[in-house]
Amino acid sequence: MNKKILPSFLIMERLLSFILRKGILHQNYMKQFILTVITCFTVLLVQAQGTPAQQTDKNPLGLVQEEDVAIYPNPSNGVFTISVSNLHATQVELTILNVIGNEIYRETLSNHEPKLSKTINLDRHAKGLYYVKLEADNYSAVRRVVIK
Repeated sequence: MNKKILPSFLIMERLLSFILRKGILHQNYMKQFILTVITCFTVLLVQAQGTPAQQTDKNPLGLVQEEDVAIYPNPSNGVFTISVSNLHATQVELTILNVIGNEIYRETLSNHEPKLSKTINLDRHAKGLYYVKLEADNYSAVRRVVIK
């Protein structure tokens, strides 16, 4: 059986969603789990036919350290830099969401280095809390930024 469960995204630092992949066909299961800690976990999925698919993930974000994603300055006046190190992907999807989950910015970044840096200007947006979501290959990460 060639099935793998991959973390799809992490939001508010505790909410994970999984995608079940079988060969080249992708079946999305948008079941979300709230984890009390970010640590090693095992997910067991049983299909209607009773065939289990199990995946243990020791690094759900796909990042080596929490420090691999930095946003500075934070809080910001609206202009801030997102820096990602230890990156092993050629394309990164950058999405910024407001506090109620509306997408206010999206860009696909091309990258050929182990480090990525991008300056964002949100000075025309309202003051408050925003979520910066980075997705690439088998990992994603969400960080908070405050615009004051």
